[in-house]
Amino acid sequence: MREIKILAIVVVIVGVLYWGVEPLAHSVFHPKAAPSDFAFQDLERVDLSKADAQRGKELVETNCAICHNIKAIGIDNGVVSFPGGKGEITTPDLSTAGALYDENFLATLIVNPVKATKLGHKFSDENPFPMTSYEGDKQDVADMVAFLKSIGATSLKHNVLYSDEYTAKKEALEKSALSDSQKEAALANLETQLTNKAVFVDACSRCHSIKYDEPKTKEKLEANEAKRKNIQGYLGAEAPDLSMMIRSKGEHYLEGFINDPQKVSYNAIKQAIIAKQGSLPENTTKSDWQEADDYSNLAKELGVMPNGLSMPRVGLTEESQERVIAYLESIGDSKKHERESLGVYVIIFFGILSVLAFLWKRKIWRDLH
Repeated sequence: MREIKILAIVVVIVGVLYWGVEPLAHSVFHPKAAPSDFAFQDLERVDLSKADAQRGKELVETNCAICHNIKAIGIDNGVVSFPGGKGEITTPDLSTAGALYDENFLATLIVNPVKATKLGHKFSDENPFPMTSYEGDKQDVADMVAFLKSIGATSLKHNVLYSDEYTAKKEALEKSALSDSQKEAALANLETQLTNKAVFVDACSRCHSIKYDEPKTKEKLEANEAKRKNIQGYLGAEAPDLSMMIRSKGEHYLEGFINDPQKVSYNAIKQAIIAKQGSLPENTTKSDWQEADDYSNLAKELGVMPNGLSMPRVGLTEESQERVIAYLESIGDSKKHERESLGVYVIIFFGILSVLAFLWKRKIWRDLH
């Protein structure tokens, strides 16, 4: 009977910690903020139903190819960099942009890059954003986005299947003693892994390094150091190496952060309004898609919206973000699945051990009495 009482006490203590203390601690360290928005509802909608991708190609070649590479259609200007803030930023190749980024984000990025990236607090007329705004009409923008989407997925797949890493590993697999079905499965897994890496490289590597998956040559180390200094001048803060970010921050944090690094907590927004107004008025300015606690529209109107972190919003689709996180996990926590599967067996072992220990205890006490 005493064992049952002890078990009940342990269950109560664990319950209080799990359902009481842990949520409280989480709310303090991770205050509530707007959920991830992969529809980018704060941006104007782009209608691609009547978009002309061929016309968009001509517009992109005329307006974008001066500063950007588009290797998928044979445009390669080498490394193109522009001053930004107190540093320098390298322009991305647009070949895979249509596959990586949300179409509404791309459309807004073309006409108002500061709004799309949420860097209005960093750039102004005195300190202009490196990318100039396109001043054509909505149809032009829709056509350009349609063109980028038309080449995006194909370009991403091409970059993977024709990469040196894929070719080398494919040749090694073909020479192995695996069966045909095993080779096919291994090749499919390899393509997935390298696609995850390719998405990361195109979306993140202009600012971030990942030294656990890079050559340790003198040239690479020097290039990373130069990139670090440029990004610090451009954004006002260093872009960290992401090798162990999945372990230090966790998947849940990254899911919300990558979607919008500029997010701040609802409470911080309310406190900024109270400091300005003296009290918190009724939230009549929120958009239909925002939660009742989201006072960001009012804070922006009053000019008191708190700033988030230095990283710009990058506009990745949900699938692209999942691929980035999967790649970070493969580098920083490659044994996660093995560890989690082993954990199940450990729990089963302790469960069986507990039963045996209880039966052994009963037998000993029964023999004594």
